[in-house]
Amino acid sequence: MHKGMRILAVLAVSLLPGFPQAAEQWEKDQIACVQNQLATLGISGVSPTGKINGATKAGTEAIRGQYPSAAGLALLPKLSGVSAVGWCREIAALQPALRRFMPSAQPPLVTGEGGQGSMQTRLLATAFRDVEQFFQSQYGIRPASRVDVAGAASGEVLTQLAVNLQRQRGRSIARMKDHVTDNCDSPSLRYGGQAYRNQLLLCWPVAKQYDKGWYSKVYPVVSSIMAHEYMHHVQRELANDKVSTGANRSQAKRGPAWMTEGTAELVEARWRRAKLGKGKSFAELQKAAHDHPKTLGGMHGWGSVKDAHQYRVAHFAAHLLAERYGDQAIMNYWRYIGQGQSWDGAFRAAFGESLSAFSSRFETLRHNTAQAKAYAAGQ
Repeated sequence: MHKGMRILAVLAVSLLPGFPQAAEQWEKDQIACVQNQLATLGISGVSPTGKINGATKAGTEAIRGQYPSAAGLALLPKLSGVSAVGWCREIAALQPALRRFMPSAQPPLVTGEGGQGSMQTRLLATAFRDVEQFFQSQYGIRPASRVDVAGAASGEVLTQLAVNLQRQRGRSIARMKDHVTDNCDSPSLRYGGQAYRNQLLLCWPVAKQYDKGWYSKVYPVVSSIMAHEYMHHVQRELANDKVSTGANRSQAKRGPAWMTEGTAELVEARWRRAKLGKGKSFAELQKAAHDHPKTLGGMHGWGSVKDAHQYRVAHFAAHLLAERYGDQAIMNYWRYIGQGQSWDGAFRAAFGESLSAFSSRFETLRHNTAQAKAYAAGQ
């Protein structure tokens, strides 16, 4: 996908301040999931109340002890309202029958601007299903939290679709129109995507006809954007992120912007190669990251990865890490963040080097092909 063809995907704030009821219900649902799973596994004294008690806490630690080889369980912090989503996900990974308790076991609400049964809705539903299955097969990750999907060729229409979906869950997000129309025009002339805690929103260029020909043409682009945005959904969940109490706080907790966006670009590239048969060579990735003056250190803060070239720089950095340490280390970075570790602590735990050392070294790696290839090969 040519980045110039679409608006750059962003990791948006999911629920703004002023929605404590939504946060509380979200946590209750995840806690009830854990309690149902524990009861099914034979842990006594646990019932699905949606409130954590001593028996529930003891039960999670007992399960962790019973499955010492379950890496996902080992990396979880102690059970809390925030980490319950991780426990729900990782306990479900132990036995397929336990997945039925995850909120995500219920199918997502998917709606396109043409309504149910329209080609637009069919496109979104298929792309979401395909990407969801890709994450399960490629990374072994089945998120516990449910996410709904909306798409349109207009920012104004997409806003209304998003608000309607939100109201089916509870209250809608404030200033939704401002968030959506920042990245999707009315009518839309480009592709774009946004990830919220409970929603993935996509837009595409307006078309004269939404028929099978249109579907075939846009599926590769829309599904690639879906993979990028779904990765943001996964990042949030692995990090045990909860509703932010400040506009940018959840992003600041998660890590450098280049890491967040670069690894979403990485997964998108993995999707395109595996499912669409398209991909760039190492030389092409390095060349795309070669000339931009902005360093990784200048792409730490939320919103600091803005243009297509900066996304390419972030992508090459993530690509080097994945080639050297493996894709699982990329996913584990957010698991360590979810433990409460600092950016640098999580980076050291996942990759064995400091964040600052890699950022400094990267300036040489993105210009020197021999050294970049040696680094990627683990030399």
